[in-house]
Amino acid sequence: MQPDPRRLRQVAANALFHAALWIAGSIGIAVPLGIVLYLFSHAGNILHPAFLLDYLRGSPLGSSGGILPAIAGSASLAGTGFLVAFPCAVGAATFLVEFVRSERLVAAFLLVAESLAAVPSIVYGLFGYAFFVVLCGMGTSLLAGGLVLALVMFPILLITAHASFQAVSGEFREATFSLGVDRTEWIFRVLFPKAASRVLAGVVLAVGHAMGSAAPVLFTAAVFFSRGDLRLDRPVMTLPTHLYFLVSEGVSLGNAYATATVLVLMLLAFNISAMALRRAAQENE
Repeated sequence: MQPDPRRLRQVAANALFHAALWIAGSIGIAVPLGIVLYLFSHAGNILHPAFLLDYLRGSPLGSSGGILPAIAGSASLAGTGFLVAFPCAVGAATFLVEFVRSERLVAAFLLVAESLAAVPSIVYGLFGYAFFVVLCGMGTSLLAGGLVLALVMFPILLITAHASFQAVSGEFREATFSLGVDRTEWIFRVLFPKAASRVLAGVVLAVGHAMGSAAPVLFTAAVFFSRGDLRLDRPVMTLPTHLYFLVSEGVSLGNAYATATVLVLMLLAFNISAMALRRAAQENE
C-alpha cells in the first residue's frame, strides 16, 4: 500500500512548523541570556556590593566608586511618577468599566490610551522639558521628571487596570447587587480585591518600564553627578542616564558594563515578578 501524498505533505509541514517554533523559541531564549552573560563577563570584577552602595569617585568622576545615587534617583523618579499616575489610571479605568455605557466611547478612550502607550519616550521628554521645566518653571528637578514618567506610565496602567476589571467574573457582580449592595461597596470590596493581582502585575511592568527609560528624564530630571539628595526641586542621577554619560564621555567602560548589568537585572526582576503575579491571578480565578 502506497503512502498518501497528502498525508506525507501534512506530516512534513507539521515537522517544519515545529522545527521553526523550536528555532524561534531557542533564539528568543538565547539572545537575552547571551546579553546577560556578555554583560556579566565584562562586569564581573566590578559588580560587588560596594558598587551598589558607594558614590561616584575617581578622576574623571565615575571611573571608580559606585552607583548608589543613580539607584536612589531612578527609584525616586519612578515612585513619584507612580504616585501620580496610579490613582488617575485606576480612577479612569473604574469610570470606564462602571459608569460609561457607550461601548464606542470606551473603545475611543482605550484607542487613545494605546496610542499614548506607543508614543516614543523621547516625545514625552521633549514635552516635559517644554511644559514642566520651562513653562511651569520647575527646572530640571525630581518633580518634573516624576511628572513626565507619570505620563509614560499612565496609559500602561490604564489599559492594564481596565482589562483587569473586565476580567472579574460577572457572577460576582450579579451576586453582589442581588444582595442590595451599592456600587461603591461593590467597587471597593469586590472589584478592587478581585482584580488586585492583575493590576499589581501591570504596576510592576509600568514601573520597570519607567525605571529603564532614559529619554523622558534626560532633560527634565537627570544630572551627571549627585550626592543622593532626594528633593523635589533638585535634579537626580538615574541608571539609564548615568550609563549614557559613562559611555558617551568614555569615563569607564567597566563601570558602564556593571551599570548596564544592574539595570538589566532590575528589569528582569520586574518582568519575572509581573509574570508571577499574573499567574497567581489566573490560578485564583
